[in-house]
Amino acid sequence: MQTLILIVHVLIGLTLIGLVLIQHGKGADAGAAFGSGSSGTVFGARGAA
Repeated sequence: MQTLILIVHVLIGLTLIGLVLIQHGKGADAGAAFGSGSSGTVFGARGAA
């Protein structure tokens, strides 16, 4: 019984991860602003003066 619950839990988790990864929602641009590839920081693109 525990094995069945574990398998169902893992499948649901992987499904949720897949759904999140394939989304292209409104927040995609906002999320990219905080990514590692962003050149703008808290102080702007030129730095802290």
